[in-house]
Amino acid sequence: MKAFILAAGKGTRLRSLNSNLPKPLIKIKGKPLILWNIERLRECGIKDFVINLFHKGEQIKEFLGDGSKYGVNIQYSEEEELLGTGGGIGNSLCLLGQDVFLLMSADVWTDLDFSEMALEESKSAHLILKNNPEDHPEGDVSLQEGLVRDSIEALRLTFSGIALMDPCLFNAVKGRKYGLWESILKPACSKDLVTGRLYGGTLFNINTPKDIEKLDALLNEG
Repeated sequence: MKAFILAAGKGTRLRSLNSNLPKPLIKIKGKPLILWNIERLRECGIKDFVINLFHKGEQIKEFLGDGSKYGVNIQYSEEEELLGTGGGIGNSLCLLGQDVFLLMSADVWTDLDFSEMALEESKSAHLILKNNPEDHPEGDVSLQEGLVRDSIEALRLTFSGIALMDPCLFNAVKGRKYGLWESILKPACSKDLVTGRLYGGTLFNINTPKDIEKLDALLNEG
């Protein structure tokens, strides 16, 4: 299985810390965030990666290279303009191939065991969800009997940025710039093609300096 890491964003809410760095290279306990993720995925058996790049992407490419020094193989999908989370994946299908791939946002830090993730037969995506953070109390989706729904009547949860996805989801989408939820996941959810799981372990989306402080404190305790 290949992993696709979303690393093209500008990380504007971390501008005070990353004016000269792309967000994936911000260090957590002395190690760039994206390297934490690559090493974690490698430990779970994933060694082939596709990473999309835009904002200061040359720095990520220079740091990681072809991945060989980290025991993995890395290919890059470089964007001349931001294509959105969905468009970034769609633009990379030629590198991802036809098999199910693992999607991960570069701003995630987690202790999730990725080898436990599985896509059910006849389903097109499986999402890792988390409880809503303070700055996003309304959540993104609901989880009902294992299926992800766009319902406001059930308990709302937040998408972590981690998923298993079948590339066939992107086949019918027209255009190059589009979001992952509106164009891909929402239509699939309406057809009961998306399962989900609420993860109760450590899962941070690094969006603000406060998030980094919290994660550093947690790791120092460990």
